[in-house]
Amino acid sequence: MAASGATVVVAFTWALQHVMPAPYSGYLALVVVGFVVTELIRRQPRQRAERMFRIYCRARERGIDEATARERLLRRLYRRAEARQRLAPHVAEAWTGATEKDRVSVGVGFLLAREGKALDPAALGDAWDRVRDRFTIPGWEALPREFVRSLRSRLDADGLAQLDALIEKYRLFRQRFFRQPSALAVDPAASVADFARLLGSLANRVAKDESGAAERAYRISIRLQPDENLAHAGLALLLEKTGRVREAAREATIALGVLDDYARRAGGRPATTEDIYPFKSPVSLREALTRMATSA
Repeated sequence: MAASGATVVVAFTWALQHVMPAPYSGYLALVVVGFVVTELIRRQPRQRAERMFRIYCRARERGIDEATARERLLRRLYRRAEARQRLAPHVAEAWTGATEKDRVSVGVGFLLAREGKALDPAALGDAWDRVRDRFTIPGWEALPREFVRSLRSRLDADGLAQLDALIEKYRLFRQRFFRQPSALAVDPAASVADFARLLGSLANRVAKDESGAAERAYRISIRLQPDENLAHAGLALLLEKTGRVREAAREATIALGVLDDYARRAGGRPATTEDIYPFKSPVSLREALTRMATSA
């Protein structure tokens, strides 16, 4: 491939030398051949699909809804309004699926077929994941269905509504946790556990000034991950602060068990500073929890 490219450059340089002097003929040959090669690559089905996905995801990242992002994609691909109007109903009809990934992949596959190109569904899905991971798109519909299904199955309607309110208030979809969404589908249960830790960390940070929001975040975190969750410790501290001593003692007892589990799993993931905030070490946290557990 490299040898063929070099041969084309040399031949084109020789031809251009008849109309302009060296070294300008060589420079122009490199530019022209490079442009042609780039265009040929861009027209390959995979690269073409990725370009469509990038246009769509860029619009979604800016807060545009799915239907409007689809319209923007068509506007970029088809400059003539008549062509867009003629094609739009067919694209909308093809734009179907249980998740945004499914809908966009099918829609882009339809557009590729209109251009005489084709990619199988698996290749389209891989291309979507690769492009989607470069953008921050808020909303459950833009996340892998495996992760969303696993998370939603652990909460009732009230819990989901409270979680949506917390996500909106604290802009959680902008957190680093969601910056590579395809990874959330690799092990959905583990991803939900990590999200529970994120909620616990959020609650630790806002508990001093927004106790109501912190308590909701703690309780949702515990529902998502009942075991090995130090949100029990943060909830115990909050309950004691608000005068609910017996509830605090019960949560403190559970939290002590979680600390014991962390200590036994020497090779596992230890408690982080975010897990135990505002305490500086598990030792000082244990002392506070022991006091609460025995004082009720």
